Amino acid sequence: MNHSLRIILLLLLESSTIRAQQIYLPFKRLVNVVDAYPMLSPDGKSVLFQSNRSGVFQLYTMNPDGTNLKQLTSGSVDYGTPVWSPDGKKIAFGSERDANAEIYTMDTDGKNQKRLTFTSGDDSHPKFSPDGQRIIFCSARNTPDLKADWRKQHIELFTMNIDGSDVKQVTNFKTVTTYPSISPDGTKLLFRKVINSPGFNWDISTAKRNSEVFIMNMDGSGERNLSNNPAYDGWPVWTPEGKIIFSSNRGGIPFKGQLYLINSDGTGLKQLTDPQHSFIQHSVSSDGKFIYCQDNVESLEFEFGGIAVHSFNQ
Repeated sequence: MNHSLRIILLLLLESSTIRAQQIYLPFKRLVNVVDAYPMLSPDGKSVLFQSNRSGVFQLYTMNPDGTNLKQLTSGSVDYGTPVWSPDGKKIAFGSERDANAEIYTMDTDGKNQKRLTFTSGDDSHPKFSPDGQRIIFCSARNTPDLKADWRKQHIELFTMNIDGSDVKQVTNFKTVTTYPSISPDGTKLLFRKVINSPGFNWDISTAKRNSEVFIMNMDGSGERNLSNNPAYDGWPVWTPEGKIIFSSNRGGIPFKGQLYLINSDGTGLKQLTDPQHSFIQHSVSSDGKFIYCQDNVESLEFEFGGIAVHSFNQ
């Protein structure tokens, strides 16, 4: 297979504010490689992401044009959901390297890896606070029966110092609560929550519970359902200006998500991306000019995906 970089210009909806170029990293479809959770460094010089091209998910960086690929981690277990610290000097991530899903940090070259969490129950999806002093993450540590299916576990949100100390529980929803992030001004919390309301799974099959995007104040008050749709809504992230982008399959096409922009008060919903593709696991650059995401191709039998970058003007 040709391992050279392929650039594909995407067709856009007339109403879209995005102009995009598609960047596919080299992958072998025979093993259904997935390159996912891309994030541009604060200085704009490096893209961080996870990939299973080695057989398990490891962490990589590359230049924004897809060159200079570097593997940061290694081993026979998964590493995933990596994020830059606001100053670009550290990377936080999740891994099962110690027999349980835990949170870690490391230097940007993969050195000085440090384990931060040490409890039973999976810990995952770390994000730095805007000032870089704390990490917010989700954890199943309070689940009564950790042998239960993850969809029945109590996955709550917690914060801790960047050295793992001073752990504080933020939510007590007793449901699946994931993908947390703190607003740029530090006052609000964004997350995905599964609620007991009929909805649709990612494949558009009917479900007894529904995945929605929520926002609330950091003290737990003012909780609001932003997505408020029976579709599968998830992967919410902040823009630097305090707006929100999330992915949803409300277009009604199995295994296809589109990116939507919404104000933090729930108004101004706008679809950003072309329904001929599926976009998930996105992030917004610190200058607000680019959205990085996975262009996902999926069915019940397989999944693979490349990294896409979109120029973005709100």
